[in-house]
Amino acid sequence: MLVIFSRNDGLLDIMSLVHFASGIGLGLLFFVFSKEISKKIYYSLGLIILILWEMLEFFLRFLRAYYPLFLEKLKFIPSGWADNENILNVGSDLIVGFAGLLIIYFIFKQPQLKLRKIKKYEARKINPIS
Repeated sequence: MLVIFSRNDGLLDIMSLVHFASGIGLGLLFFVFSKEISKKIYYSLGLIILILWEMLEFFLRFLRAYYPLFLEKLKFIPSGWADNENILNVGSDLIVGFAGLLIIYFIFKQPQLKLRKIKKYEARKINPIS
């Protein structure tokens, strides 16, 4: 049975908010460090980082299952990060994080696209030859 919102066995859980916020934060970091990042690099790099994050969570679950004493020694890792998740939840975490990336891209890039169209229109209006 498909559960939409449930802890670790549904599509969405409370950690989905964290993944959404991480997508937003990642997108903001990209624009802070590179004003002219291309769309392809932005989405590719963002998706790669989100996938690597899910792989880290998987590795922590592996440590919890097979090497729990080692995981206890790593005091900086919160215990919730090593909770079991089903494959649907992992996929939805990636989609939710990517949605955060999309929102930031359109917030930062969309006004620039409109401004360019306005400038082209004004240039044609002033100089009718072009």
